[in-house]
Amino acid sequence: MRPRGLALALSLLAACTKSPPRSPRLAPEPVAAPLAIAPAPTVGVDAGAAFDAALPPAAPGPWASAWTDPAAVARLAADCNFRPAPDPETEEGSPLLCDTDIEQQSCSYDPCHENVDQPCRRVCGRSCTSCDARCRGACGRCRASCHDEACVRACAASCGQCLQGCLTEKDRCLTAGCSARYQECYRRSVSHYRNGPCLPSCSRCLHACPTEDENHQRCLSRCLIRDHACTAEERQHCAWDGLSYGEESMEELDAGVDASP
Repeated sequence: MRPRGLALALSLLAACTKSPPRSPRLAPEPVAAPLAIAPAPTVGVDAGAAFDAALPPAAPGPWASAWTDPAAVARLAADCNFRPAPDPETEEGSPLLCDTDIEQQSCSYDPCHENVDQPCRRVCGRSCTSCDARCRGACGRCRASCHDEACVRACAASCGQCLQGCLTEKDRCLTAGCSARYQECYRRSVSHYRNGPCLPSCSRCLHACPTEDENHQRCLSRCLIRDHACTAEERQHCAWDGLSYGEESMEELDAGVDASP
């Protein structure tokens, strides 16, 4: 169960199959670090020419929910390097691409997002991109050895399974990795702010520097620095959120509510 405060903080980060028959499997390799691997060029063969002529243009929107969907496999049979275009109405990237949902913005001051979550998300995205490149390179080599449509389809189906595996690993990296790190950073930040010496100092300075004063921010900053009770990060929390930063989160934790992800 997540505390309401954590759920609110996490919500600010958002801006925002039917499997084919088993075929030769090209499983994604685990990625220890991002690798600069360019996709191998697709070798054209006569067996795949029929797909190019018969394939209609890609439909806008969510025309396929996974690389293993028949529509996605048909695209890969025509071109191992096929990538769906962004949605023409929303301009959002396809969920089938590694870089979709990697970059996110926070609507408030949130150092845990800037220093912990976002760098972690970028590593997940680069690892997925390297995995994607290997899948497509293997698809091109597989397709180059084909002499009939059945072989081309088998290569495309295996490529689809491989690409979907890259996305599954990306999702695991983002949730089990980045989200957990962000939540731990947020809990530490809230606990230190609310249980340390900064909160009383913030209260005194807010009282001494009325918000209706045109020099409120300058007065507040000078007061907090003069008190020497808050870190630079905590001074920003005081300026942005005042006494309410993490209040709901601490109330739930003090009440013994399970705050685990």
